[in-house]
Amino acid sequence: MSFIDNFFSELAARRKRLRGVVGDRGQSFVELLILAGLVLGSIGLYMRDWMAAAAPWGFAIPFVFAAGSVLLELRRQGALRAGADQEAVAKRYDLLVMVWSIGCAAAGAATFIFALLAEPAPPPKENIWQPPESAVMFDLNEPSR
Repeated sequence: MSFIDNFFSELAARRKRLRGVVGDRGQSFVELLILAGLVLGSIGLYMRDWMAAAAPWGFAIPFVFAAGSVLLELRRQGALRAGADQEAVAKRYDLLVMVWSIGCAAAGAATFIFALLAEPAPPPKENIWQPPESAVMFDLNEPSR
């Protein structure tokens, strides 16, 4: 089997193991929270005009998540090729992938909150006409004569 085939079969097996631990609804809820964190950290930055400029690193979070997941899978497949026990490897990498996924989702949510709470840039000052200095000054507080 190729890397991609092993990767997708392990994703399916990992989902099945998670469903066995927390149930159908728990597994769906965990996956929803992870997806929501990743989406908030990237696409959610388009909610307000200033948010993308306040936290531009948020757009990289899904790519970092995907790269980390691929690297974890490379290490898992390498451990299996080295002759490690399949159950022990599955338990260990289930935990690592869950921590990695929750960490990336939390980083996405934190990025969104940071960008939402950031103050928008002040509007540029317009050229407001000012009278020349040689103009007659008039003070309203001065008593009339």
